Amino acid sequence: MRLNLIVFLLIGLPLGTKSHGLTIIPPLQNTLKVKAGNPSHNGRVCSTWGNFHFKNFDGDIFYFPGVCNYIFASNCKSAYEDFNIQIRRTMVENATMITHVIMKLEGAVVELTRTSVLVNGQQVQMPYNHMGVLVERSNSYLKVSAKLGLTFLWNEEDALLVELDKKYTNQTCGLCGDFNGIPTNNEFISQNTKLTAVQFGNRQKIDGPTEQCDDPIPPAVLKNCSSEFASICETVLTSEAFTSCNVLVDVQDYIETCIQDLCHCDTSMADFCMCNTFAEYSRQCAHAGGQPLNWRTSELSKSCPFNMQHQECGSPCSDTCSNPERSALCEDHCTDGCICPPGMVFDDINGAGCIPRKECHCTYEGETYAPGTSFSSKCRSCTCAGGEWACVTQSCPGTCSIEGGSHISTFDEKYYSFFGDCSYVLTKLCDSNDFTVLGDIHKCGLTDTETCLKGVAISLSGGQTNIVIQPSGSVFVNMIYTQLPFSAANVTIFRPSSFFIVLQTTFGLQLQIQLTPLMQLFINLDPSHKGQTCGLCGNFNDVQTDDFKTTSGVIEGTSAAFGNTWKTRADCPDAKITFENPCTLSIENDKYAQHWCGLLSDTTGPFAECHSTVNPEVYQKNCMFDTCNCENTEDCMCAALSSYVRACAVKGVLLNGWRNKVCTKYTNTCPKSLKYTYNIDSCQPTCRSLSEPDVTCNIKFVPVDGCTCINGTYMDESGKCVPASSCPCYYKGMPLSPGEVIHDNGIVCTCTYGKLSCIGEKPQPVCASPMVYVDCGNATAGVAGAECQKSCQTLDMECYKTHCVSGCVCPHNYVLDGKGGCIAPEECPCVHNGDSYSPGESIRVGCNNCTCRNRKWHCSEEPCLETCSVYGDGHYMTFDGKRFDFEGDCEYVLIQNYCGKKGLDQGTFRVITENIPCGTTGTTCSKSIKVFLGNYELVLSDGRSDVIQRTPGGEMPFQIRSMGIYLVVDTTVGLILMWDKKTSIFIKLSPSFQGHVCGLCGNYDGNGNNDFTTRSQSVVGNVLEFANSWKVSSTCPNANQTKDPCTANPYRKSWAQKQCSIITSEVFAKCHSQVEPNEYYQACVDDACACDTGGDCECFCTAVAAYAQACNELDICISWRTPSICPLFCDYYNPQGECEWHYKPCGAPCMKTCNNPSGKCLHELRGLEGCYPHCPKNKPYFDEETMTCVSNCECVCIYEGQTYNYKDVIYNTTDGIGGCIVAICGPNGTLQRVVYDCPISASPTPFQFSTTPPATTSTGTYFIASKSLFYSLVSKIYFMVFSFTLSVTSSPTTSVCVHEVCQWSEWYDGSLLIPGFDGGDFETFDDLRAKGYEVCRAPKAVQCRAEKFPNIPLKDLGQRVECSTTSGLICYNKDQISTMCYNYEIRILCCVFVPCSSTPFITTSYETSTPTTHIPIPEMTTTTASTSVTTSATSTEKTSPIIRTSTPSETSLETTSTSTEPITSTMPCQPKCKWSQWYDVHFPTLQNKGDYETYHDIRSAGKAICRHPEKIQCRAEKYPHKSIEEIGQVVHCNVSFGLICRNEDQKGELHICLNYQIKVLCCDDYSHCLTTRVTPTLSIETSASTPSTVPTTSETSTFTPSVTKEITTTTTETTTPITTTPSTAPGCIKEECDWSIWYDVSYPESGYNDGDFDTVENIIKHGYKVCANRKAVECRAVRFPDTPYPLLEQHITCNTEEGLTCYNKDQLPPICYNYEIRFKCCRNITVPCKTTQTPYSTTQEAPTSSQTTPISSTSTSTFTPTPT
Repeated sequence: MRLNLIVFLLIGLPLGTKSHGLTIIPPLQNTLKVKAGNPSHNGRVCSTWGNFHFKNFDGDIFYFPGVCNYIFASNCKSAYEDFNIQIRRTMVENATMITHVIMKLEGAVVELTRTSVLVNGQQVQMPYNHMGVLVERSNSYLKVSAKLGLTFLWNEEDALLVELDKKYTNQTCGLCGDFNGIPTNNEFISQNTKLTAVQFGNRQKIDGPTEQCDDPIPPAVLKNCSSEFASICETVLTSEAFTSCNVLVDVQDYIETCIQDLCHCDTSMADFCMCNTFAEYSRQCAHAGGQPLNWRTSELSKSCPFNMQHQECGSPCSDTCSNPERSALCEDHCTDGCICPPGMVFDDINGAGCIPRKECHCTYEGETYAPGTSFSSKCRSCTCAGGEWACVTQSCPGTCSIEGGSHISTFDEKYYSFFGDCSYVLTKLCDSNDFTVLGDIHKCGLTDTETCLKGVAISLSGGQTNIVIQPSGSVFVNMIYTQLPFSAANVTIFRPSSFFIVLQTTFGLQLQIQLTPLMQLFINLDPSHKGQTCGLCGNFNDVQTDDFKTTSGVIEGTSAAFGNTWKTRADCPDAKITFENPCTLSIENDKYAQHWCGLLSDTTGPFAECHSTVNPEVYQKNCMFDTCNCENTEDCMCAALSSYVRACAVKGVLLNGWRNKVCTKYTNTCPKSLKYTYNIDSCQPTCRSLSEPDVTCNIKFVPVDGCTCINGTYMDESGKCVPASSCPCYYKGMPLSPGEVIHDNGIVCTCTYGKLSCIGEKPQPVCASPMVYVDCGNATAGVAGAECQKSCQTLDMECYKTHCVSGCVCPHNYVLDGKGGCIAPEECPCVHNGDSYSPGESIRVGCNNCTCRNRKWHCSEEPCLETCSVYGDGHYMTFDGKRFDFEGDCEYVLIQNYCGKKGLDQGTFRVITENIPCGTTGTTCSKSIKVFLGNYELVLSDGRSDVIQRTPGGEMPFQIRSMGIYLVVDTTVGLILMWDKKTSIFIKLSPSFQGHVCGLCGNYDGNGNNDFTTRSQSVVGNVLEFANSWKVSSTCPNANQTKDPCTANPYRKSWAQKQCSIITSEVFAKCHSQVEPNEYYQACVDDACACDTGGDCECFCTAVAAYAQACNELDICISWRTPSICPLFCDYYNPQGECEWHYKPCGAPCMKTCNNPSGKCLHELRGLEGCYPHCPKNKPYFDEETMTCVSNCECVCIYEGQTYNYKDVIYNTTDGIGGCIVAICGPNGTLQRVVYDCPISASPTPFQFSTTPPATTSTGTYFIASKSLFYSLVSKIYFMVFSFTLSVTSSPTTSVCVHEVCQWSEWYDGSLLIPGFDGGDFETFDDLRAKGYEVCRAPKAVQCRAEKFPNIPLKDLGQRVECSTTSGLICYNKDQISTMCYNYEIRILCCVFVPCSSTPFITTSYETSTPTTHIPIPEMTTTTASTSVTTSATSTEKTSPIIRTSTPSETSLETTSTSTEPITSTMPCQPKCKWSQWYDVHFPTLQNKGDYETYHDIRSAGKAICRHPEKIQCRAEKYPHKSIEEIGQVVHCNVSFGLICRNEDQKGELHICLNYQIKVLCCDDYSHCLTTRVTPTLSIETSASTPSTVPTTSETSTFTPSVTKEITTTTTETTTPITTTPSTAPGCIKEECDWSIWYDVSYPESGYNDGDFDTVENIIKHGYKVCANRKAVECRAVRFPDTPYPLLEQHITCNTEEGLTCYNKDQLPPICYNYEIRFKCCRNITVPCKTTQTPYSTTQEAPTSSQTTPISSTSTSTFTPTPT
């Protein structure tokens, strides 16, 4: 049975509201198992101590004086031995000591002696951590921890213990026994013979190859010395120090052990012998959860180093300077040893013992700083205070770079690659034209990824000054060639070296243009322009995640989509996403690049000095790419290396001498009289500077390298001369260096010996109407060509004209539409990720809704939950989007809000993660996760979860559920954790935590640049320094740099690249424009290379699943798993012959589970792939333990020693002051309490209706719904108001009565929120019925609520919503201020009239004085419908459950009814039952997956079948006389739905179902019942009678509990004869309609003339029967089932005659979605006709007076007698 929390819900009372002295606080509903924080676990501990004493796992204490090598504990009973521990004792100085321990822990062999630690034969230094084995010193012990579930402690003297995980139960051998929990059994019994301790111990001996160790001699009969030593042992072991222990651990065994030790012990060693047993008892006490006090006297106390103190029960997790919060995360029980005094921490930085925390030193980049000292780096100065850095950040200039022709780093340091072929805006001020920097990026090779920066243009002061700098170093100012240096009013240009040109403005813009070895650009911008820039360089706001935001208002998903929005010319092609890795194309280039680019990360190379300041990872990747990609390999490689050198110079690290072994040619090619210099930070000496001041000498810039004049010389105007072979070529005024390639309209030209050699032909210009062609070659001066032609994409760009460009142009006031035509600017669409959207269309970006208006996106600004991802072999992506790789074997803080000194007092949660390694390389195979929240700890490990209550009290803050392959943890603080039970962790965090968290997931402030913040609050550049600072235990060794796995295992590289190419293949094509796949591809390759000892497919699958999950987060569902690629075998969970489990690539909504019976999740998550059960209605709960659907998670409740079954009433009592308390045994063993106001009791008598003349009086008692009206959510007890029961007392007497039974449905949420202006949430009755929900035809009332705010009334939400009994719920986005509806839920009150004979009230009078269960109801919107009811052959005053405001007002009512007609009545007519015909509407084929004879299919085919069949028969057409069981196929034949046979369930070669038929027993034939007309003679007389009080009822939209009243009505009636004339009415025809199933018999192929054809003809061909009378049709895309197909902008035909057709050629892009179709099928049925009736009516009237108020409604009972 599960141990569950008691859960109850009190509706209508706020938290803490008192009800008659009771305080009810409803906790979060949960049914998780809870463990104590420090449970007794002596049964998992085996120990040995002192003079050969042993305690095994099962609690046996014995004496074995063996001095050989013995197996202490081994995992001997499993197929693979996880561990084997052997020990050896010897006599040292008259005392027994353990001197040698050998441990085999999976693949590692650990050998321990008193002087050394060897692992696999090699001596190691502690702490040592590798392959899941940690060896360290902990207090006074040598501790070995193995992640397989073993902990070993040795005091290096006499005592040793092993603690095992309970998974090894009954699997061990050795001196520790078999771990089966039964003392003596199996250990000391062999073949029914009891063994002595010595015999048992001798069996565990393991001699060495040449060793023959003698067995110990059984001890002689011990002399009785108990009287001599008993008092000593008893006094200490029962002293005050062990008071808490004596209750937990039986002390007698240890007293006897102590006495025996003192008997045998040498008198000189008495203290040693005696203290060993005391110490062991203390240790066992700690294992049992006790806290022993200090029992050692000053003479026996142990000495401690430094100023530490010895404690018998101290924390094994010491707070240190590097981790002052270590003890807060301690999960181990106390141990004896040396610890720091209270208020002090251990100085693990300097090793100086215990110090106050304020005296702790700080560390930064490997250096130690004393308190009060400071350091300064660029834009940041920090001071050390108490082991933490207090930092002040200054505003600093931003730098944007374009390197290698394609690698861009924004001002906010977002790195991306963009392979364009146009002129682009690099940066400009968004709202002014003060400056604009343009870059010409063009293809310069034979492949699409070979792009070069071919020129830089700067426009100043709105175009008044235009400067163009070419790769040759030529500078043009306003199209005039200009010699340098140049200075004007607001700009200065000069050349500090032959390699660089510097442009400086007066308003904070500086450009460094690198010319050698190829053109690169570095833009520095003053911080005064922060948040004001646009272009490829981003918006300069310190937030990387929004750098891809375009002028249209949305953030693009890929660099290509973003870069294309900044083209300045409309005639340029759009850049495409590329996944090409040029290093895979040439083995030689790859080797060359690996060698030279590897220098960047070489820890002993020329760049190592800068590693701690600038991470070389990005630069090395760019270097590899460019070196493999370039035609001029060395030039590109050297340019990439120089980029890293410059980045270091920016941070103040100047690297000298790096060209000594690489890129040396540039130091030797300086012109005569010039010399190469590494760091030039001043102006170039020129001849001009001798005669006039040089303004360039006052400009500061980042140091550059290059050729400069030798000291004492100056540069003249002539420059240098070059031979013809080195001359550049000129193409349209642009210089080209020798060997360079240029592309232009299909012509490819190469520069050779100063001339262009071209291949290809220039196509003849053809312009589509209405465009015209402009030929610049024949145009007159001043004519504008296509360079200024605007398109929808470049409409907001200014025209930056440098020369005339020939091409097609649109007429005046028209722009290019991107499809080859011209349109008016106001008709331009919005663009997002390369797709176009018309005005008014909406998309979802993140968690916000964006609508297209006037070419711009207008988005809501809801704060979104951001995600931190950890997956595979150490791949991290922080909340702010920073990626890094880190592999460490310790426990690390992933995320916490205990940050800095302030946060330590205000924190609420921590998430800790630990890698579980395997294989020879230590590759991560799984992770364990710990979530600390409040006083609870959640441990996720081995695919399961455990909850630990660390201290008593507090409510459970977790909710756990399984969703596909993920385990999802919801918390009450806004943290969601998703774990795939292996290596992937995804953490979502509420925006309220922005900037208040820390750990490996970063600080969540939007700025990824400061995510590498260490525990001591310093920002570092080195991943290892950052990650190692977040270790939980400072004694765990630091992780080191790991070798590239594909370099370590080169034989796996090609396999890894081939498998991982699925990420960049067509399979994920839909996602490529939304989520950049390259990073995920590289991580996949790394992991697939690393998994070299099995599990390689698991590593590959996890990496691909991480990309699929990133796509699912954006609602892009990719079904990528196949039978051969990472299959999920969901059928494993299906019971024989059933099919509940299915794989869903996009996940499913929150389910009702035994851990979460409500089915309501704190946060709804979409897109979690995996196996999901489809639980039927009769088994609505999913049991995570058995992985099955169950009718209820039944578990008995135990209360005060008594056992109660599900739904039993445990107690029904009162609190003595008017409050009633009922407790019921609920689902999962939960105790559900309900508190309500006790009602006033009454003594009812039956209401008599007699046929004899004497009048009889009856009194009816009933409740008006008020404060005592209740509604129990858990037990579904419904409060109903019944009509009076009529008892006929004459002879013959017949009882004829009906009553109305009403019941609320579940909360329905059948429709997902539809985005878009015309979208919304539509929970209409028709939609709900179509989706299988039960909705009655005439709802009595409805209630609506927002899913997110279930307790807030509808009217208070501020949204326009229709919630009615006629339609249901309708909410349009366009009606809301926020342009987005909430997601709503609806529930429906359905009522039916049933005969009293069908209820338990038939034989007794209806009593209302006994309450069922009452709960006050909260204020909630309710809409009610008025209903007129006619009852047959009964005189009943109809009352309904009243669920509206009842305001009592005293009303006097006087009625007397007298009639003189006799009434004869009978019971209602009973229907006849008959079997239907055999139905066969579907035929099985291989294509349609089976045979489906469901009621839905039968009605869809136009056949008539009764609504509620009583029985069903099924048969195979081929074997009509055999039962289904005899045939042997897997067939589901069920009266609730019909027959289903699936091909996939069948055996045999074809796996195909037989053709089946069904017939049903229907009980709905009322044709034999006669309908009569009655003409009565009435005589009604009204006179005075007994008055009574009735409340006036008024209907409002809300209801509030009020006081319960009891009403007594007295009525006297006299009967008179009635004459009736029967007449029979014929049957009437009624049309009844139903929707068919969704048909999907066609899937769109990729051909131009292919498409999707779900036509009526095709549907019939596939074995389905389609009805002939099709009244309506619905079509939808399978991928977008909730989006109306017209919104998908595809051209399809959808009608009742043909069905559905969609042609690829009609679509843009040319591919149809996969559609499905269904029809509304109608048929005529015969029903009884309605009759005209002459009513016999009793009317109640009330006279009015000044004291009384007339009742607000007239109650009329109408009778239609039936002939006897």
